[in-house]
Amino acid sequence: MNKTAAAEVYIWNLRLSADAKPIPWKPPLASQVFQGDDCSEYFEKVFESVQAHLKVDGLIFYFTRDIHRLPSYGDNVVAIVIGDEWSRIPRYFHKVRAVFKCYGTRSFLGCNLFQPSYLNCLTLLQFIKAKLANFPGWMTYISYRVRTGKKPLLYDIPLGYSNQIELPIEPINNRDKDVFFAGSIIHRPHSIWSLKYWLETPKSLSRKQMFESVKRIQETHPNIQFELSITPGFSASYESNKGSDARTYSEKMMSTKICLAPRGTSFETFRFFEALRYGCIIITEHLPAWWFYQGAPAIQIDRWSDLGNILETVLSDPDALEKRHQETLNWWKEKCSESAIGQYIAEKLNETSCSVHP
Repeated sequence: MNKTAAAEVYIWNLRLSADAKPIPWKPPLASQVFQGDDCSEYFEKVFESVQAHLKVDGLIFYFTRDIHRLPSYGDNVVAIVIGDEWSRIPRYFHKVRAVFKCYGTRSFLGCNLFQPSYLNCLTLLQFIKAKLANFPGWMTYISYRVRTGKKPLLYDIPLGYSNQIELPIEPINNRDKDVFFAGSIIHRPHSIWSLKYWLETPKSLSRKQMFESVKRIQETHPNIQFELSITPGFSASYESNKGSDARTYSEKMMSTKICLAPRGTSFETFRFFEALRYGCIIITEHLPAWWFYQGAPAIQIDRWSDLGNILETVLSDPDALEKRHQETLNWWKEKCSESAIGQYIAEKLNETSCSVHP
């Protein structure tokens, strides 16, 4: 039996000029091209897994943040789209064999409007803004469905991890810290003249509420050991997770039982998958309905003011802690790991023989 020919993988940066050429895949280059989305090590291993399970010859993969255009189109073209936190449908979905996309292709509200709060109000406004941003893509999508009667091949995939090193898994009850968080409160500092400076954003308000709750817990429950590291903004968090700091970040997470994974600019964060990979117990806000979140062994919290009671319950039962730890490691291995996602992508491509409709 003939072996399937190796697929070609390229990096395509939306900042490139119209006549630019795609860059052959090399993980260090991916890190440089997509500053702030350094998930190249994760996707390097994903592509290796894809190749191991792929049964289709002649495919070209574009690893990109560009939702508007690609260097080429056709039945042999596959787009792996990262970095679009607005969850938009790529404009070229009907010109390629398939699109696999981080952050999904539909907006997620993520709050209970029957529990009015300023945070929920900001979240609703952000949701409406995302819906408006995705309106052109949805119109193209609906038009395509009506015109062809076919469902486009659009698939959700995880973000993966960012600059996290591989470490031996520490047994959960041997870890000397209870609760871990490292990251920023705000995405980036805003000018005093900016509306976001005064109104705040869902990310900044949510994380401030989380830290207010943490401060109260530290005062009332001094026996709960926290490992906290706050950075000025997302870019500073990204830089702090590089090089030797990546090892420090990783070792601190591995030595902690529970990882707090508050929302960022969107509800999805690298931290969620990094915590899964290390078997930490994850406490997070509401998660999107993507397939790899459904049934995940994470604790989803309605209000950060409930954090104290949740921590008390989780930390008081070592057996339950161990059980959830094993469930978390299994979820990573079976649903979100490089090998699992590579196999998922390959299986979706193997079972389709689409015909592109411009």
